[in-house]
Amino acid sequence: MKIPFAGGHYETFSKPLNAQECINFYSHMDREGGSSELSLRGTPGLKEWCDIGAYAAVRGLKKMGNYLYAVVGNTVYKISPSGIPTTCTGSLGTSSGRVSMDTNGTQLMIVDGVKGYILAGVTVTQITDDAFPPNPTTVTYQDGYFIVSVFGSGRGYISDLNDGTSWDGTMYFNAEADPDNTLALLSDHRDLIMFGSDTLEFWYNSGNTVPFDRKPGYFQEVGLGAKDSPAQLENTVYFLSNHYQIVRFEGPQPKPVSTWSVEYQISQYSKKDDAIGMGVMIEGQAFYILTFPTAGETWCFNAATGLFSRLASYPEPYDNIWRGNCHEYFNGMNIIGDYQNGKLYEWDFETYTDDSETIRRVRTAPAVRKEGKRIRWDTLEIFFESGVGLDEGAQGDDPQAMLQVSNDGGQTWGNEMWRSVGEIGKYRTRAMWKRLGAARHRNVRLTVTDPVKWVVIDANLEAEIGVA
Repeated sequence: MKIPFAGGHYETFSKPLNAQECINFYSHMDREGGSSELSLRGTPGLKEWCDIGAYAAVRGLKKMGNYLYAVVGNTVYKISPSGIPTTCTGSLGTSSGRVSMDTNGTQLMIVDGVKGYILAGVTVTQITDDAFPPNPTTVTYQDGYFIVSVFGSGRGYISDLNDGTSWDGTMYFNAEADPDNTLALLSDHRDLIMFGSDTLEFWYNSGNTVPFDRKPGYFQEVGLGAKDSPAQLENTVYFLSNHYQIVRFEGPQPKPVSTWSVEYQISQYSKKDDAIGMGVMIEGQAFYILTFPTAGETWCFNAATGLFSRLASYPEPYDNIWRGNCHEYFNGMNIIGDYQNGKLYEWDFETYTDDSETIRRVRTAPAVRKEGKRIRWDTLEIFFESGVGLDEGAQGDDPQAMLQVSNDGGQTWGNEMWRSVGEIGKYRTRAMWKRLGAARHRNVRLTVTDPVKWVVIDANLEAEIGVA
């Protein structure tokens, strides 16, 4: 009988019998009538593209013109399409924490929560206009204006037209419907979204003296849970709400996409307002990635299937956070900045390691049971895309899959049982586990680590059903 194998990550209070894991896999929807509608695929790996040479966090990335700009520590780097960095003159007054960046095409504005900076050419200068607000948290750009949010206020402040160095103290707008603390601003489809701690407002360029006015009927009583969580993806915006749900806009309405299980896990984190969101479109797959740095966990939502998985690096997925700290699409690549070491990577389906380190992929499938009856497991076969081994002598020349079983809902696991999924070109290799004993309620856990392409198509169990 076919047993359910592909699926999302699902945890509850104490890993009960229906708990599932999906770590460094994602559930893929087959839209072309293949043998299985839903399968598991290995998530992309991180391929080094540019090593800045400074051991510090990549705090932000932004494309301007033909170059990518990266803030690493307190320094800004201008990076060519081939990945060659140039150190810009001038520096930021801070060395840690995320930055917000946007551009008008000739100027790049950076805010770090304390000051604002303008980069033109290869020179970074602090904005010294007395009218520039202190403690700017985010910056966005629309219709010739830079607009910044400010910590502890309900305002958005507007630059002079086409000049981020020049500001007028009278050019600002207030959250009006229910004034709360403005955490972030984002321009999307020429709507200016004002994210408050408890509410959302949409603004538009009215052409008035203060050019932005509130959009009637677009007020929402949902707030923002983390200022760095909003990300644009597939013609909409995803973010973490003040109720710590992962939501996306459907029109002006924020609709939850997170499951109760994901929301429960997030609710257990000691710190949630440091979450970092990224929207990544790669080979037709749309992923919203949300990292909680203090908690050390990264969630990955697949917009096509509506299922969540987790990303993790180096090399134990239970203990180590994913390396990504920021993202920008540049020169046909999804560039990811590292949270620690100053490296920039391409997130790439043809790369099977994270910066040459092992990616450990884990799938714990839903429990197999039959009305409380005892099931004797004669043969379990997991169908892989086989024959994907590497050249002889390399790690992964004979890729191995490791299976464990649990009869107590994942509280304890049995011995490791290894099977080959096929050396290069051996496309008929079958991964089968026989004489697995009997159980009334059993979970199976698959673990793979070889640096090869991993596709798990399906699973089939030959079994005999006993009595209760």
